[in-house]
Amino acid sequence: MEWFEQWFNSEEYLKVYRHRDEKEAKDLVSLILENIELSKVKNVLDIAAGSGRHALLFAKKRFNVTAVDLSANLLSVARNNALKDNLNIEFIHSDIRHFDPQQNYDLILNLFTSFGYFEKDEDNYSVLSKAYSLLRKEGYFVFDYFNKNYIEKNLVKNTMDELDGKIIKQKRFIKGKRILKEITIDNNGKINKFIESVRMFSYNELITMLKKIGFHIVKIFGNIDGNSFILESSPRIIIIAGK
Repeated sequence: MEWFEQWFNSEEYLKVYRHRDEKEAKDLVSLILENIELSKVKNVLDIAAGSGRHALLFAKKRFNVTAVDLSANLLSVARNNALKDNLNIEFIHSDIRHFDPQQNYDLILNLFTSFGYFEKDEDNYSVLSKAYSLLRKEGYFVFDYFNKNYIEKNLVKNTMDELDGKIIKQKRFIKGKRILKEITIDNNGKINKFIESVRMFSYNELITMLKKIGFHIVKIFGNIDGNSFILESSPRIIIIAGK
């Protein structure tokens, strides 16, 4: 089993990432909507949608939303939240590499560093190629990923947190071209361990590959507040690309 299949399907995942909250999602969705031509967008595809934070917000804005994720657990959370808000979203349980819908989309999202999970670069890049193939002409692809340069200079190696009596320890380190995180959750002596392993692509690698696939770059931001991207100091790379 791949690390992401185990970790994203665990009950602990959303608790560890509880700081990735509704406000952060709203800020990112607002940034996207302010920088695309809304008249061109009706059908939205959220690749690796997770618990649906962004998909739900787009559905509330009256877009037709399809949300794809490999985690049955996270999709279940997303479905329940959509039902609570009476939102009609198409949720699909699938590995994006094998996702083959019979339609194209006006806006495709790949947010919150939902990229670089696979061991082989060709598998990682196939996600970008898939997005291009599913995007209609003049559509938008929004790609949100960490900035490799920033991570290398500002890596927090160890953190400890407590939630509901559980001790959550996170150890981060760089090994080769990947950044790894070891997560240990101690629940009164019962230990659960998980790992994250994400390929670190540089700004130049990402831009080069997007252009090679056929995208053109519309705008690039360095954080969800919409600040300009600065190679050495921006925490994120948020790319709005077009076809």
